[in-house]
Amino acid sequence: MDTYLFDGGRITKMEVDYEPACNEKIPMAKELAKKNPDAFHEAIEMMLQLEKQTRLGADMVSCSRVLVAICQICLQAGNWNALNEYVSLLVRRRSQLKQAVVKMIQECCTYVDKTPDKETKLKLIDTLRSVTEGKIYVEIERARLTKILADIKEADGDVSAAAAVMEELQVETYGSMDKREKVELILEQMRLCLLKEDFVSTQIIAKKISIKFFDDPAQHDLKLKFYNLMIQLNRDTSFLNTSRHYQAIAEPPRKKTPSAVESSTGDEKKKSDDKKTKEEDDKKSEADLAVEPEIELTDAQKKELTDKLVCAVLYCVLAPFDNEQSDMMAHLSKNKKLEDVLAYKEILRLFMSKELINFDTFNADFGTVLAENDMFKDNSKHGKKCITELKDRLIEHNIRIIAMYYSRLHLTRMSELLNLPTNRCEEYLSKLANSDTIRVKIDRPAGIIYFTTKKSASDILNNWATDVNQLMSLVNKTCHLINKEECVYSVMCAVEE
Repeated sequence: MDTYLFDGGRITKMEVDYEPACNEKIPMAKELAKKNPDAFHEAIEMMLQLEKQTRLGADMVSCSRVLVAICQICLQAGNWNALNEYVSLLVRRRSQLKQAVVKMIQECCTYVDKTPDKETKLKLIDTLRSVTEGKIYVEIERARLTKILADIKEADGDVSAAAAVMEELQVETYGSMDKREKVELILEQMRLCLLKEDFVSTQIIAKKISIKFFDDPAQHDLKLKFYNLMIQLNRDTSFLNTSRHYQAIAEPPRKKTPSAVESSTGDEKKKSDDKKTKEEDDKKSEADLAVEPEIELTDAQKKELTDKLVCAVLYCVLAPFDNEQSDMMAHLSKNKKLEDVLAYKEILRLFMSKELINFDTFNADFGTVLAENDMFKDNSKHGKKCITELKDRLIEHNIRIIAMYYSRLHLTRMSELLNLPTNRCEEYLSKLANSDTIRVKIDRPAGIIYFTTKKSASDILNNWATDVNQLMSLVNKTCHLINKEECVYSVMCAVEE
């Protein structure tokens, strides 16, 4: 019976089976090179002749054994230069079998940690990366070698070079790589880009990871790593996104129930032809996963999660006001774990309330608590920024509350309510008006502020239609009165005549 092999998607017929020849010559060549180091090239030559026969005979299994044996002989002799030369030579040979190349590269990857010195290690990695460039069937091995090379460059202090090497990998396109390993490499790319402060590249790379991947409880460690990197990326540019990231890692890890595991394995083994039955099984599996029990945590872990929740609250408060920020505050206020940190729950309540917040009272009540938080340490750049932003959010909150209760207000009275100079009040009013948070007009000569509500397009059209109707009514009435006067005048003139 003819033997057929699959090589790179093509069906290749094996013309001759060289297994007996390999069983005889491979041990012979290894023994020859081991007993007599001077016979190294003779043993390699024997293997090269056998490699040519197996390659032209399309015997993939035997060819793989020969290529691996050549690498093993080079390693046994400690001849790393020969190993690099023969790897480059064998890969470039005409009609070389792809599966044989894969086996050889995988064997050589195990030698990286066995190199005697750093220079030899770098040379071997460079050789393997060169021969695997552009070859899909060895993309996983190339990615792992690139990770090792990036670690070496980072250890040498060259972070930019390490990041440049890692960014060459388009890991998201690797179909043969395990999803977890793929995410680990993308996270490494993000980490190196953050180290060299390339925030634009980090943002682009982060979009390659689907957040749904972290729904699996088994990926909780990668979830923490991802969101910690995203916090570093967004904490100075977007407080709202930073709060969202803290909320994600403030959730305790969960584990799958046995019923969910059994259901998932059953769905894999049994594929029913009946569509209705399959949908019911899927719904049952989703229901089981929805009630995943929480893992029991230690006191230290509970404290850490509480600290993350506190950071989520504070960054949400520091974010500029909009509908999304308001919804997030409402969502956070329903979290029962805030009962353990009542001070921060009260801060959240104050910013959600429709009451003015006095700065001096706020500072007296919460100044000490906030000063203990690392976010508000005034010895760091980020801490100073958070303190400034908190003051701005307090003032902006008070202005929005004033705009809710007043339609017209003297500037001096507003200055008293905000405890700010009049010029500073104008600055904050202009800022909120530009962001379309409030609608305001200032009569500076009179010192009066006019607040108006934002109207929808339909309201504006209704008002315009009403005004037009009133105008036309006045025009009609005026015309009627003019006609009446003309008639009375003409009658009076006729009587006098």
